[in-house]
Amino acid sequence: MARGKSVRLLAAIPAKYSPDFLERLDKRTVLGKAVRERYHAIVTDLGGEAALATVKHSLVRRFVWFEAMIEGMECRAAAGESVDIGSWTQLVNSWLGIARMLGLERKARPVKRLRDVMEAA
Repeated sequence: MARGKSVRLLAAIPAKYSPDFLERLDKRTVLGKAVRERYHAIVTDLGGEAALATVKHSLVRRFVWFEAMIEGMECRAAAGESVDIGSWTQLVNSWLGIARMLGLERKARPVKRLRDVMEAA
């Protein structure tokens, strides 16, 4: 039985951003699990999937990618490898810009009133 088109899963964050990087990350790896958990935590902080416009979804994806790239560079630096501090600075500045656009505070999810739920049943 055919499983459909074969897609090669990523075991590392791609050096160049692509909108489908989250779907292509191997969810069995520690990195894949961590990045997806971070994505879902941020979406929850912003009020949930239903509360986000398409642009905000796109910003969250980029935010998570930038954050993973920054952490990777910091891990390499901590291990004694050389890191381009200019690239790190650009990543952090971009990450901060997206954080400001998304908002730094948590937002409540829209909740239906009990009366509305009961009337809909």
